[in-house]
Amino acid sequence: MHSKTKIFIETIGLKSSIIKIKFLNPDERLSNIRKELEHANIINNMLVFSKEINNEFFEVEREDEEKFQLKEIITPFKTAKKLFLKRLTWNFFNKQYKLDYGCTIGFGEIRRANKRAFEMNDSILTETNSKGIKKGQLKFESKEDWMKKTNLFFKDYSNINDLINSGLSVESSLNTNFDRETYQYIEISKLKLTFSKNNLTLTDDFKNVIIEAIKSKDPKNFREIIMEYGQFIPTNVILGGRVYFKGTIMSSMSPENSSASIDSMEIEIESDPDGSKKKTNFNSMRFLGGNHPKDKKFNEEAWIKSLNSYHTWECIEYRKPNNIFQLLPDDLRKESYKSIGKKVLYTNIIDYNYRLYEPGMYGTFELTDAVPQNILEIIQDEETDCDIFAAVVNVDKNSKDVFFNCQIFKEQKARPSIIIHGIQKKFRQRIYNLKIALMIVGYDTKFNFILSDIANVELIKINYESKFEREFDNIKLQRELGSIIASGIPFFGIPVLSNFDSSNNSIIIGHNFSSNQSIDIFSYNAKINRYSKLPDFTLYLLILSDYSNLNNYVSIPFNYKILKSPFIPLQSSQSIIPKYISLYLSKKDNDNYKPIFLKQDNEQIKVKYVHCRCNRTCFVCQNKKTKISKSERNINCILFDPLIR
Repeated sequence: MHSKTKIFIETIGLKSSIIKIKFLNPDERLSNIRKELEHANIINNMLVFSKEINNEFFEVEREDEEKFQLKEIITPFKTAKKLFLKRLTWNFFNKQYKLDYGCTIGFGEIRRANKRAFEMNDSILTETNSKGIKKGQLKFESKEDWMKKTNLFFKDYSNINDLINSGLSVESSLNTNFDRETYQYIEISKLKLTFSKNNLTLTDDFKNVIIEAIKSKDPKNFREIIMEYGQFIPTNVILGGRVYFKGTIMSSMSPENSSASIDSMEIEIESDPDGSKKKTNFNSMRFLGGNHPKDKKFNEEAWIKSLNSYHTWECIEYRKPNNIFQLLPDDLRKESYKSIGKKVLYTNIIDYNYRLYEPGMYGTFELTDAVPQNILEIIQDEETDCDIFAAVVNVDKNSKDVFFNCQIFKEQKARPSIIIHGIQKKFRQRIYNLKIALMIVGYDTKFNFILSDIANVELIKINYESKFEREFDNIKLQRELGSIIASGIPFFGIPVLSNFDSSNNSIIIGHNFSSNQSIDIFSYNAKINRYSKLPDFTLYLLILSDYSNLNNYVSIPFNYKILKSPFIPLQSSQSIIPKYISLYLSKKDNDNYKPIFLKQDNEQIKVKYVHCRCNRTCFVCQNKKTKISKSERNINCILFDPLIR
C-alpha cells in the first residue's frame, strides 16, 4: 500500500482559486478520497474531481469515482502533486434543466417551451442539503390545488392562481380528472438557483415577435407567443429528489418477515431502535430525481445515496414565477400591455348597509372595506390606469317607494370610492340592505389574463363642464350605438366626480343613451326633491368590444300595463345580483322625453320618473314632458351581468 503524500488541492470555477494542502494516499479510490475530504470540509456535492490535460479540465463522473485511483488524476506540482476540484456552475444546471426557458402550466407537470425568450447570464447557487431529509403528506384540495402542486408550486404567490386558471382554461378540452387522494413523500433538497430580471438577456427572436405583436394590436398574437415561448419563468428553482407514495396504509414488521409484493410496492424505511423496519404498502409511486428502482421494491437508503451525484438531481420545486412579458425591458413591457388594451380585472358582489337618516344623505363605499389586498395594489398602481364601475340593488322587497343610484368619486392620485344615494318619494328614516356590483377595469400590467376569455374593453371618457348651468343637456358621441346593440356588444356608463363636497353631495346624475348619437344627461337633488344644475363631471362609457358570452348580456324592450310604469320582469333567484343596466331611446332630435331613472330589484327593472318640487319653473319641467308609451316601442334596456371573479 502506497503511503500518504502531500497533495495540493486547488478548487477551480470560483471567482478566486482556493488551494489547500492535505496528505492523501495516491492508491486510494476517489470514492474514499471524497469521504476523507468531506470529513475535512474540503469537498461537497458541488465539487467534482477533475484532471488537467493540456490546460483543459475533464470531470470525473460521480458514479465513476469508484473506478479511479487518486494517482490517475493528480498532476505534478513543484516537488509535490496537485489535485483539481471543479465547482459546478449555474451555467451547467441552466443548460441541463433549461431554466431560462419559458414554462406553461399543464396537467400533471410543468411544460418547458421549445423556443427561448431569454438567456441567463448569472445566477446565485445555494446548497440546501444541510436541511436533511423531509417527510410529509401531500393533499389535493381542489383541481386548482392539484394543478399547482403537480406543477411543483407549493407556496402561494400573488400571480399563481392566475397562472393556474390559465392552465385550466387551456387544458379544459382534455377533460382530465384530478386525484383527491393523499400522498406520502420523501424529499431531499440539494441546491437552490436564484436569479432575477437583471440576470436575463432578451433574445433577438423574442424581441422581434414582441415588436410585431405590438404593431398588430391583436391580443391573439400574444397568445400565440405564449404557446411558443411559454407564459412564465420561475426565478427560484430547487433541485434534488422527491418520491411520492400513493396511499396511507402503515404497518411495522420484522426484517425476517419482509417479502416482495407484486400488486403493491413495499417501501423500506429507516430501522427503528428495536431492529424492526417500517413498511408501507402503496398502490403507486412517482419519482423526481435519484436512481429509480429496477424492480417494484423501493430502498430509501439506496435512493438517498444516489442523490449524492448531481447527475441524478431534478427540479423538485419552482418558486417566484415571473410572466415572460413582465421580464421584458420596461419600454417593450408597457407597449405590450397597452397594445393588448384594457380588460375587466375584477368583479364582485358586495353587501352594504345604507343609512338614510335625513333627506339627500349619501353613503360612501370605500374599496378598502371589501376588496382583497392584491386588487387594492392593482388600483394603486398608476400603470394599470384603473377605473371603477358599479351598480346597486335593494335587497329588501318591502321597501318599494325608493330606488338607488350610484356614481364614482375619484380624486387625482387617490383611491376611488362609490357614492350611493337613495331617492324616496316621501322621506322616511331607514336602513337599507343593499348589494353593490363592483367592476374594476384597467391594463393587465401583469399579463395574467392573456390566455383567458376575458373581454377587451373600450373606455370612452367624456368631460362635461357646466358652463350654462342647465338641469338637462346632451353629449354628442362619435360612436353609433345602434349598430353596437345590433352586434350584441354590451355597453353602459357611470358618472365620475373629481370634486365632492356640500355643493354637490346631494346631486344624482342620470343619463340615457339615444339613437341620434347622443347621451341625455340630467341631475336631481335628492335633498330638496327637484332637478338641479348639472355639476362638472366625467361620464365613463364602457364598451365590451369583443364580448362573446351572450348568456350574460341582453337588450330587451319594456313591458307595459295599465296604471303601472314600464318594466322588465327578471327571473327571480335566491341570490340577488345587481346588473349593469342602460337605457337606449330611439328618438328624433325634437323628442322631449322626461329624464328616466331605472330601478332594479330581484324581480324587475322599472322606469322611474322623479317628482320635482320646482312648481314648473325648471327647464326639465317646462320642456321635457313626454313619457314613453306602449305604442311607440322605442325604448330598450341593456342588461349586463358579468361573471364574478
